[in-house]
Amino acid sequence: MATADKLDSAPNSARARCNALAFACGALLLGACRAQRTLTITSEPTGSEVRLDGERVGVTPLELEFDHYGQRRVAIYAEGFRTYSRIVDLAPPWYAQFPFDVFTEVLVPVGWRDEHRVHARLQPGVAVLLEPDLSDILARAQHLRRSGPEGPRVGAQAKPKDDK
Repeated sequence: MATADKLDSAPNSARARCNALAFACGALLLGACRAQRTLTITSEPTGSEVRLDGERVGVTPLELEFDHYGQRRVAIYAEGFRTYSRIVDLAPPWYAQFPFDVFTEVLVPVGWRDEHRVHARLQPGVAVLLEPDLSDILARAQHLRRSGPEGPRVGAQAKPKDDK
């Protein structure tokens, strides 16, 4: 009786392994077809330090993969040159916008490639770092505190108090 139970469970065990293997292969194939999003950063001179949103990520030329679209701050530093700092808008292409992304990334992933490029020509000189004005920072912080949960209104600027 015990051997008959083992014989009955053998085809179920083999079928379960086959299903698991098919699922794993399908997941690998679909994962390999996801969209590749890259940000390529180059500069003149090459070998400059790159910071993305304040975090050091490498030196130029540099190719970074990213997952999310939006605005990012790119800063490029080199000794003897002025700092290059810009807000870069990583805007999604048509196939990465709703409702198209449901089809292109989930149902029929074809392996799209989305490339964004930033090139900086650094100017010779010395970067001037200014100390922030403490009273201006405190005035802006107070303005943000008072603006409420909806945030500050567009066009409303905090004005520092004159200490006379």
